[in-house]
Formats: sequence, structure tokens, C-alpha cells
Amino acid sequence: MQGPYAGLKVVELGRFIAAPYCGQLLADGGADVIKVEPLVGDDARRNGTRFSPTEARQYLNKNRGKRSIAVQLSDPRIVEVVQGLLLDADVTIVNFRPGQGEKLGLDYATVSRTNPGIVYAQNTAFGPRGPHAGRVGMDILLQAYTGMAPLTERGPKPLEDPFVDYTAALLMAWGIATALYNRERTGAGQKLDVSLLQAALVIQNNSIHHVDAVDGWRKGFVEHLKTAFTEGRTMAEVLKQRETLKPSINPPYYGFFETKDGYIVIGAGGRGLQTRVAKLLGIKDPALADPNFKSDDIAAYTRGMRARSAARLAEETTASWLKRFDAAGLPAGEYHLKDEIFDDPHVWENGYLTRLEHDEIGGMTVVAPPVKFSKTPMSTTTASPSLGKHSREILKEVGLSKAEINRLLADGVVRSSVRDVSDRTS
Repeated sequence: MQGPYAGLKVVELGRFIAAPYCGQLLADGGADVIKVEPLVGDDARRNGTRFSPTEARQYLNKNRGKRSIAVQLSDPRIVEVVQGLLLDADVTIVNFRPGQGEKLGLDYATVSRTNPGIVYAQNTAFGPRGPHAGRVGMDILLQAYTGMAPLTERGPKPLEDPFVDYTAALLMAWGIATALYNRERTGAGQKLDVSLLQAALVIQNNSIHHVDAVDGWRKGFVEHLKTAFTEGRTMAEVLKQRETLKPSINPPYYGFFETKDGYIVIGAGGRGLQTRVAKLLGIKDPALADPNFKSDDIAAYTRGMRARSAARLAEETTASWLKRFDAAGLPAGEYHLKDEIFDDPHVWENGYLTRLEHDEIGGMTVVAPPVKFSKTPMSTTTASPSLGKHSREILKEVGLSKAEINRLLADGVVRSSVRDVSDRTS
């Protein structure tokens, strides 16, 4: 069966994570995604474990199912080639440095003049307007800018995985699908702006929500933090002051707890679930029994109830507790190390991981397409392409003759890998 994006032509001018992962989602859906890379390749080809000069882990996991053409984009002849690709493209995904698209004549205003139906998805760091519009940025910069990186006694600590980049990719893919739906009804394409800054705010939607009547403490803490270091205070002192302004309260029936032989995580987020968890643990909690319960120090009361929960959970093994929680239909689970997922039969039975063979590297286990379609399934047909694997093939599709293609190769503005699939046909 064909994927939901079968017949869609996508030109990707992206690198690193957000734009390429968005392109991979479309490729998984059956779109023909042409990845336009520099002669040295997407920067991600050198990020993470490197298996060859142009193949590294952080490229392999965001570029499967695509075709690669490697070119020197600053050459006017190559710009014409890319413009030719865009003439009949349905979608283009770009994350140019600020101003680069306009300089090359590959910005939305120029591209849409010859292809008004194109969906032009632009990914930037800080968005198209405002004092930071021209700044370059990476995931970690936006973690810092939005306060997403948690404060520790040793200072801000970045999150291990690039949540901002991947959220931006998902938002961009959703935006493209929405714009294509609109084009089906109106015939008109449009430009999409998706910034890492907006993605970072979306991730923090639970906390980026200021209610004036109760959140006045935030202003006090911000002012305190700004003066803390100039006055020579340590991060430990800063955090202590924040605790004074707004004490952190760990709920009694939510989060990680130690058991007799490891850890258990409980996700009782509502009053009904909390009441049932307390009953299962054998804890009488007056705050749950009486909706009008009041305490002179609710923070101290909550900490006390959590201590009772923790003490009870520490008496038995994780497996014993999970058996009881599952029987009661309550949300609880064990803690797994990330690498254990590769051997999890549940993950494989649902098709959340899949296997691929790469030209140079061999077998790989990868994260499968994230949405399951009953009639137009997404699939992982091919691994990420070697650099320039499809250069000749794509140039031929644009209308260049074999002699013209050979001239570009000889001039060093196009790179073709030794495994170029068109070598067998041209």
C-alpha cells in the first residue's frame, strides 16, 4: 500500500535536526524527498559516532528514505538547478542562516512567483521578527533562553536529548500537513514559520502560563536571580531563595519512589486516582477524604504524606507493587535504562522500532514512523543516502544532459558518490 504522501515532491534544504527530521517524516509517508546537501554534506554527517568520513549516527537517524544531491550552492548554475527542482515541488523545507535564502534567490517571495502552490516551511531559531530575528541558534541556546535547562547547584544543566529540535520538527510536519489540506481546498500554497523558540515554549506549556493573581512570586525570583551573581551569591543560595519564594512540593502519589529493590514511578495526577493509590498503600489522607481540608502549612503536610508513601513503597519490591497497581488499574511503571528499549518485546510488537540496511554500515535498529495509519501506512523503505548518491539522477530529472552533468562534476560544484545509482543507467 502507498503511504499518505505518495506522489508528493519535497525539496529539503535543511541540516542538523529539526528540518531533516521533518523531511524524514514526509519520506516515511511516501514522499519523494530530495535532500540538497553541501559538497561536504549536512553537518550532522559528522555528529555522533562516525562510521566513515560522511556517515555518522546523527545523520543516519534523521535522513532515511531520501535522495541526496551534493552541490556547491553558491554557484549560480547550482542555484538554477535548485530553482528548477522547486518549479514543480509541493513542499520545501529550509533552515537557512538569516538572509541566506534572499541572497540566493531561494526565499519564499522568489520561489512562490514561479510556483504559487508551494508550501514553504521555514525553520529559524528565534522567529522572523523582533530584536533576535537575525540570531542563529541551536537547541541548547533555546533551552537557556527559555529557562528550560534546569537550574542545579552547579548552574544550569542542559537536557540530554534535543527536545526543542524534535518538537520543532513535529510542529513543522503538522504545519505542512495543514497547509497541504488547505491547498487541496483553495489551490494556494503558503509560507510557514516554525521557530525553535516557539517549540521550547510548547514543550513548557504546563508552566509557561502566568496567572496574575497567584504567580506574582515569579517577578521576585527573576529580579533576585539577576542580582545574585553580581553580589557574589552561589547557585545554592539562589535556589534556596527560590524555595523561599515558591516552595517546591513533590506530590505524595506522583513521581519516582524507591522500592525494596529499585524504583517505581507513579502517575496519579487526579484526585480520584490519588485516593485509590492512597487506599492501595494503606494510607489515610485527610486531604483526600475531605474536599474542604485546610492546613496551616500545606507544603509541610504534603511533604509528610509523601514521606509516608515513600516509606510504604520501600517495604516491597518493584515487581510486587506493579502487580498490585496493574490489578487495580492504576498508572505505575518500572524504570528502564534507555538501551533496554531495544530488547523490549512490547515495543517490537507494536512496530515502534524497525530494522534497516545501510549501503556502507550494514544493519541498524531505528525508531519507526511515529503514527500508524490503517489504510495508507508509513514505512521505512531505505536507510539514509550516502552523500551525493542521487546527484546524477536528480540533475537528469531537472533536464540537464549527461555532458552538462559531467561538466558540473568536473568543475567540482557537484559531488557524486561512487555508488551513484544513475551510473548504471546513464
